[in-house]
Amino acid sequence: MLKRMLPKILLLAAIVSGLVVAAGVYRFNFTNDDIYVVQADGQTVPLATEDNTSVMRTLFSFYTDKYWQIELPDSSKKVPLTEMKDFNGQHLAVGYYQQGDERGVVSVDYARMAVLNFTFVEDEMMFAVPFSVSSQGSGVFWYLGLYHMNTKYGDIKQLDTFFVGDRVVINTMQTDEPFDVTSSIQLTYLAHGPSQSMAESPNKHIEKLIKVTPEGFVE
Repeated sequence: MLKRMLPKILLLAAIVSGLVVAAGVYRFNFTNDDIYVVQADGQTVPLATEDNTSVMRTLFSFYTDKYWQIELPDSSKKVPLTEMKDFNGQHLAVGYYQQGDERGVVSVDYARMAVLNFTFVEDEMMFAVPFSVSSQGSGVFWYLGLYHMNTKYGDIKQLDTFFVGDRVVINTMQTDEPFDVTSSIQLTYLAHGPSQSMAESPNKHIEKLIKVTPEGFVE
């Protein structure tokens, strides 16, 4: 089993190697067609953009014209990830969308990607990863996405989505060991307490064990 899992472990190691991730709370502002990030302390700073960067090439070493697409929750719309963005030590894969008059941003915190031991087929891998959705309205909504990937051709399919919270700060995400017995993800994050306003930095510590099957998340 270890031999069959080794290529997937090496792929994950290549994705996260050398990355140091700083957790933050983000809100995107589309004034004058510029994208800004609002930190928890209220300071507004533009995000640095790496032009002409291939997400698939950078994350998975695939030289392909295919995109990793994120399905918007409660929608059939798929948002292709087109850029890599760095801000204050955090590394994000980002895609932009427009739905009617609404414009928004999807950001994947790919350094927290967790490979799941559901398949031992040579060219298949399943993984979970946090992502956020932010639009011109208030809120930065964080989710976990569950994905199936063909590691030979680079095809990625989204299987399910789990809602975490609005303007939360994800601290840790890892598989519960041994995963082949428990099939769960351990998630720790900060959420807003009952006496806090959403403009404040969240301070309520939450630990959650999320059950996962090959078909999706289990409430």
